[in-house]
Amino acid sequence: MKTLSHVRFLTADVAADAAFYRDAIGLKQVVDVPGVYAEFDTGASRLAFYRANLMGEVLGTSAGARGDDVIVCLRVDSVDGEAARLQSRGVTMLREPHDQQAWYQRVAHFRDPAGRLVELWSPLP
Repeated sequence: MKTLSHVRFLTADVAADAAFYRDAIGLKQVVDVPGVYAEFDTGASRLAFYRANLMGEVLGTSAGARGDDVIVCLRVDSVDGEAARLQSRGVTMLREPHDQQAWYQRVAHFRDPAGRLVELWSPLP
């Protein structure tokens, strides 16, 4: 099963983005890691903001490449299984499945044909 869980924007100023979407737009903030990560409930999925330089560390690249300002996040039952399935269909992983302990998630990353980042994730047990 694949579910669009959230769209994550990468930013240099999480606090400013969080303040705008919380205070001006009026979205309910459900996660707040000050200066690092913010997440808002939008009903069926969530809108998130994460520091671009930290995502660059996760990916092992510098931030700023085309498509590196937003990540489409897909929750899957098995990151390893879905990554293997995609690779069998010719998708090249930017980062193979690995645990992100700080996020309590197993993740893998690849790019779509337009260069946008896509993340597969599942919660760690």
